[in-house]
Order: sequence, then structure tokens, then C-alpha cells
Amino acid sequence: MTEKKTPARAGRGSRFATVLAVFLIALASGAAHAGRFEVVDERLVHDREAGLLWMRCSVGQEPRDGRCAGEAERFVWTAAEQRVETLEPAACPWRLPGFHELRSLLQDGAEDPAIDTAVFPGTPSGWYWADATAAGHSPYDCFVDFSGAGRTLCNTSGRFHLRAVVESEHLASCRR
Repeated sequence: MTEKKTPARAGRGSRFATVLAVFLIALASGAAHAGRFEVVDERLVHDREAGLLWMRCSVGQEPRDGRCAGEAERFVWTAAEQRVETLEPAACPWRLPGFHELRSLLQDGAEDPAIDTAVFPGTPSGWYWADATAAGHSPYDCFVDFSGAGRTLCNTSGRFHLRAVVESEHLASCRR
């Protein structure tokens, strides 16, 4: 005896397939980042693909119990350049990320913020400074939007967040 499909039952299989497809697409977009980042300690993230160490928390936040506590500071362009030079530990040569370095943190499929929040917890939605003097991009690309839109623009009179970076060879000097 075969089961007769009613209109309500006939749609269940296609809804399940749609939900499964959406889940698999989301999983695949996150998988691109899955092996790339290693949380070194509560303050540092190693980007294996790019050979970089990132601050896990935005400047102004403090790592606490696996999350980033406090409010991320906002800076005008000149203050961001100056602030990155005063970051701790002093032996660590922190710098503003290049545009393409910062943009590579955008996670496809993430909504708001458009970053892997398991790796970079507490990241506020919005704009982050990139080094507008770094080679390899337009002079109009000096910040990246992590609100989900992934837009890039340049307006050096704005006040934006900061996440510093350093080459991974400096791991020992960047640990506290």
C-alpha cells in the first residue's frame, strides 16, 4: 500500500531540501575560515593563511572569559595611526592592517557583524580603519565595513574602530 501524498505532505520534502541547502551553504562559507584562524590565547589570533597575528579584541576592549568586554573605541584617522603605536606589549610592532588584510576577515554568509565572532568575539558592527598608505589598493579604500554589507570607502574625517595586526614571526614578542 502506498501512501497518498496530500498537498501538505508533498511540500515537506521540498521544504526540508531547502532548509538543508541553506544550512549546507552557511556551513561551507564558514568552512573557508575554519582552518584558517587559530586562537593563540585570549588576546591573539593567528591567521595561518596570511601569516599574521591579529588582536582578538578591538582596541578599547579587554579579553575576559573568552569574550571581549567593554566598548570598542572609535578614532579619527590620525588618532588611529598614533594609537596603534602605543599598544601593549611595547615589544610587539603592531600596525594598522592593509586594506586587503582587513577585508580578508569579512566572513561570507555572516550577517552583522560580518566576521567570525567565535574567533573575534564582541566585534562591533561598523567601520574599521585600514592603512590607507599601504600598497595594492585604491586610495579610496581606507576602511572596511563589518556591518554585513562589506562596503569599503575612504573618509579620513570619520571616527572608526581599530583592530591591529602584526606579522606572525613576532608571536613571542606579542605575548604577555
